[in-house]
Amino acid sequence: MTKKHYSYSDRLAIENMLNDGHTIKEIEKDIKRDSSNIIREINKHITFVYPGVYNNQHPCLKAKTCNVRSFECYKNCKNIEIKLCSKLVKSPHVCNGCTTKNGCRFVKKYYKAREAHDEYKLRVSECRIGLHYSDQEQIILNERLCPLIIKSKSVYHAIIAINKEFDMNFNKWTIYWQIKKNYLPIKSSDLPRSRRKKKEKVDTSYKRDIKDHTYEDYQNYKLLNNNAIEMQMDTVEGIKENNAPVLLTLEIVDINFLFIFKIDSQTKEEVIKKLNSFKDLIGQDIFDKLTEILLTDNGKEFYIGEEILVLSSNIHLFYCHPYSSFEKGSIENNHELIRRIIPKGVSLKPYTQNDFNLICSHVNSLIREKLNERCPFDLIDQYIPLDKIKELGLCKINPLDVSLIPELLGDKNINNIKKYLDNNDIKKSNISFLKND
Repeated sequence: MTKKHYSYSDRLAIENMLNDGHTIKEIEKDIKRDSSNIIREINKHITFVYPGVYNNQHPCLKAKTCNVRSFECYKNCKNIEIKLCSKLVKSPHVCNGCTTKNGCRFVKKYYKAREAHDEYKLRVSECRIGLHYSDQEQIILNERLCPLIIKSKSVYHAIIAINKEFDMNFNKWTIYWQIKKNYLPIKSSDLPRSRRKKKEKVDTSYKRDIKDHTYEDYQNYKLLNNNAIEMQMDTVEGIKENNAPVLLTLEIVDINFLFIFKIDSQTKEEVIKKLNSFKDLIGQDIFDKLTEILLTDNGKEFYIGEEILVLSSNIHLFYCHPYSSFEKGSIENNHELIRRIIPKGVSLKPYTQNDFNLICSHVNSLIREKLNERCPFDLIDQYIPLDKIKELGLCKINPLDVSLIPELLGDKNINNIKKYLDNNDIKKSNISFLKND
């Protein structure tokens, strides 16, 4: 028998065969369970039926000397002593199949499938409540895993890093469930994506003539060129003002590797300038391979069809539909990681390129489920030599040190956030460490 637990149908079969007077050996053959296992199941779920005390002898042998005797006190008494029928000494030790049970005045023992199954489900439910960790696991959970989840804002990254470092076996879905049930010192609201906004219907038709560069053209090109490397490009804004600095972001989609560049303004001249410097650093051949497919949105700074051909004749530039950021969802997911450090609505002026290099290093060191327990840094040398990555100011961060919270950039960042965001904005941005200030 491979099943460990009895189903309701198994229990119902036992009850019916007991009612018909079958022996344990006969039940064993029918339900394909060991006889000792069946006996344990019956004894574990016995239901007692007491005779009424009116005009009958009290079922408890202590009734005459007991000081707390009352009407039907035997139903709740823990010290009851009952006299059982002599037939119960023999197997199967229950009254289900007894032919004289209707007129019997003894306390009866029955096996009832419905009550047995309800008891089983309740016991299983109670066993699953709370935490069942050893002392060592509890220490690592509270002192290392939970703080790393809050710091990295990723349950998956924290679990993989802790499991490898301490040879543990924490499970992602178990941790999620325990957080939901408030068994851990982490709230669901401390995790990313704990609040979701409802999307409004908008017009997603193209407003400019971008023949041969639409999202449909992108899909067709990918279908015909399976081995082509895809990059996605976008900008991350700070506050809305003229000539405010923004971030130009590029991502190698296959490995989720992100590049962040601060540019002085959100114009196509600044975009071309930064792409040109990126090309000069990594080399023309590598740039040509990386940008064979370049997918971006409809921002005015990205209408650079003619200008970008000067950088490379191998670039195929495509545009998502308006208000359809999900079409370049890979880079948008990385933007969420940036926003955990510098939330939306905060000016980008106080930050230097070195600050964004540090953010980029931590983002690219985050272990991804898509990459089979690896981080983007583990795979970047397949696309760009590591010496070029170092020239860009990027380096791999120890998994236990990955941090995606505002503290990463120190007091400068914290003070800047408080300057532009009030307490409600901070709460909406899910910045946990600032909520207690």
